[in-house]
Amino acid sequence: MAVLSVYFIFAGSNLAKRLNFDLMKRVFIKGPVAGGYFNLAILSLCLWASTTKADTVSSSFSVPSSTTEWNTNFVLQEFNPAQGSLQSVYIAATESVNINGIVTNTSALTESFTFKAGSQLVLTLPGTLGTLLPSPLASAQAYNLPSGGSAAYGPVNASDTANGTYTLPADLNLFIGTGTLILPGYTQTSEQIIGGGANIGVSLFTVAGATVQVVYTYAPVPEPTTLSLFALGGALWLLRPRR
Repeated sequence: MAVLSVYFIFAGSNLAKRLNFDLMKRVFIKGPVAGGYFNLAILSLCLWASTTKADTVSSSFSVPSSTTEWNTNFVLQEFNPAQGSLQSVYIAATESVNINGIVTNTSALTESFTFKAGSQLVLTLPGTLGTLLPSPLASAQAYNLPSGGSAAYGPVNASDTANGTYTLPADLNLFIGTGTLILPGYTQTSEQIIGGGANIGVSLFTVAGATVQVVYTYAPVPEPTTLSLFALGGALWLLRPRR
């Protein structure tokens, strides 16, 4: 009868959703007839194993496409230690750019050259973790312009992601708390000209947007029902009738 009562307690817990419900019923209902103490102890161990499975929670912050250069703070949620034990932190920073403009040959001669442009997001991580540097670089375009000639560049698009995973205890501590995690970030546009005799003028219009995401992997705190069942299963196993 005690075993059947425990069945109803467990059926109302969140962990019941994680296990095969039919299997649970067989263990508890048939248990008193065929070794219920052993079955309860085994199920308690299964419950304990299910609670040790890692879980994840994430937070993200996005900056909409804006004219470069810009700088801002990416505001993310810290990992709340009440949720469990933090095991790893994954951070990904993605920057996307759209670029268009005009290139001009300022030489007295005809010049052949290639040109491409891009941007770099410099995201500062907490503590001594350094920076993440996603650097989208748009495709190159080739030109052959007479003296004083101009041509369009773009519009072109590019995107890039940089990421890091951190597992050392000292690193994990930088992300634990009940408040917000502030990561400063700014953009730096870049240009690359091959050829042209250093006589190429460039006028660009660049917009960039970015998203930073943090994913926390942790071992959840077992719910009270699970701890009670685990303890009860162990106690019944020790007190089982012996033949």
